[in-house]
Amino acid sequence: MRRAIFFFVEVAIVVAVAVWLANRPGVVSVDWQGWRVETSLGIVALVVLVFVVLAATLYAGWRWLRRAPSEMAASRRHRREATGYRALTDGLAAVAAGDASAARKLARKADSLLKEPPMTLLLSAQAAQLDGDEATARHCFEQMLERPETEFLGLRGLILQALRDGDDDRALDYAQRAYPLQPSAPWLLDAMVSLHSKAGRWRAAQKLVEEAQRRKRVPAEVGRRQQAALLTERARSAMSRDSLSDAFEQIRRAHDLDPALPPAAELMARLVADDGRVRRARKVLERTWRVAPHPALSAAYLDIVGDEAALDRYRAITQLTKENASHPESRFAIAEAAVAAKLWGEAKQQLEALETAAPTARVFRLWARLAEAENQDDGAARRWIDRAADAEADKAWVCASCGTVSDDWSAVCGHCASFATLSWKQPPRVHRAVIAPPMPAETGSGTAPESTALAPIDADTGAAVGKPAQIG
Repeated sequence: MRRAIFFFVEVAIVVAVAVWLANRPGVVSVDWQGWRVETSLGIVALVVLVFVVLAATLYAGWRWLRRAPSEMAASRRHRREATGYRALTDGLAAVAAGDASAARKLARKADSLLKEPPMTLLLSAQAAQLDGDEATARHCFEQMLERPETEFLGLRGLILQALRDGDDDRALDYAQRAYPLQPSAPWLLDAMVSLHSKAGRWRAAQKLVEEAQRRKRVPAEVGRRQQAALLTERARSAMSRDSLSDAFEQIRRAHDLDPALPPAAELMARLVADDGRVRRARKVLERTWRVAPHPALSAAYLDIVGDEAALDRYRAITQLTKENASHPESRFAIAEAAVAAKLWGEAKQQLEALETAAPTARVFRLWARLAEAENQDDGAARRWIDRAADAEADKAWVCASCGTVSDDWSAVCGHCASFATLSWKQPPRVHRAVIAPPMPAETGSGTAPESTALAPIDADTGAAVGKPAQIG
């Protein structure tokens, strides 16, 4: 709309000038080299206009001729870049799809079209890794170290390669070089802490966690939990050196930071009890039981009580669990102590509640003990044992990163070396698939046999679970 208005304004101006000249006729005379030219003013204006238009056209043509080569080169460059970026995008998609051959082909194409090696080195490295060519991948990552914009990416690739190769020292060297470049990267901090912890350098790992917490790179709760785990390991290390005072100082700090960490509470209680402060040791365990009941706490509590009568040990367990008595762990500890004290009614009451709240394998094993201890009923005990085989698994220390199940706690997962990822919970129930036999064809019907079916099988009992899924 605006352009149309401008056009009409320009036309109006030209018409106005033409009318003005037509209303004021005159003669223009030019004498030059013996020639005399006389014409009207309007003709002179027309000649001047034509000359200006011709001059402008010639100037525009000259500019086009001057700029054409560079514009054509830029156009070719843009087309090459567009094709190169498309190849780069397709190559990354091929890496994600696991197509090593296509990824390497597209990486070479992108590298030949794009004159920016940092843009294609990562794709080339990933394609080489996908193809199992670790040497080429390492070469690409090392080339990335030469440019500031890709140095961190190259170091990340080298760190992961070193971790896969099991070369923790080389991985730590690369991680320490990468840390100043991106100190807020969570995966890098976890990798460095895990590497230091795996090597037993607990103090170095703790310094990293403290710095990250001070600079607010990790949530406060996560930082406290990580520090408590490291301090617990430092206390264990001090105990292995018979440095009990250092062990107590570290475990005291760990328990203050995370009272819900059972290994820290257990170790602190045992150290305090060994120092003769039995009442204080029991208070430590009772404090943790309120927020995080655990079998190791009840075992430590009974160890501190000592070789008392079974009824006294039952009373001790009721004292430990009194502020969290409805928790399944409390019910089981009470039931176990009641069986030992021959308090059959109390044991049954707790086990019946557990059958509803947490029917795990140990509940039915304890039922079997109760049946055998109260009535010497071996048949009933065997039936309870059979139910235990079908029950859910008992809680254990499960790694949040790899799912590995462990009976003992550690700050570092023994399988994947992840740091502070073990939590006390029920492991997932595992099923495996087996090939079900094909159904026989009906005689004379001409019907083909049924397709092979896969049926999920319970890992504990070997029994098929649910309907098989037809494949065909």
